[in-house]
Amino acid sequence: MGTWGRGAFDNDAASDWSSDLTDAGDLSLVEDTLSSAEEADEDELDLDLAREAIAACEVVARIQERANRSSSNMDEIDQWIRSIAAKPSPSMVRSATNVLDRVAKSSELAPLRDSARDLRRRVAG
Repeated sequence: MGTWGRGAFDNDAASDWSSDLTDAGDLSLVEDTLSSAEEADEDELDLDLAREAIAACEVVARIQERANRSSSNMDEIDQWIRSIAAKPSPSMVRSATNVLDRVAKSSELAPLRDSARDLRRRVAG
């Protein structure tokens, strides 16, 4: 049975992505995901990549202590964030905001539009 909800990790693509994230020892997966979404042609930024990118952006927001209070099931992600004790670079924050702008503007990704706009405010501060 699939996972679905309004939170950044409440879908199968992001849930699978988070498993890879918690196995990583640094922010490289976050950076790679944001780069893939930022560099993808418009037709390549499909729903799954967009959902993974939104999850990566949520990680960037949470690292900056701008967590969404309504996020559920984030204990494992928060524990991972504490374990790596890393901060996103200014370029990673810019990349996250660019990706969220892209998701918010894309008609193909309309189901993610509201989430992207809200998350952008938290990522950018």
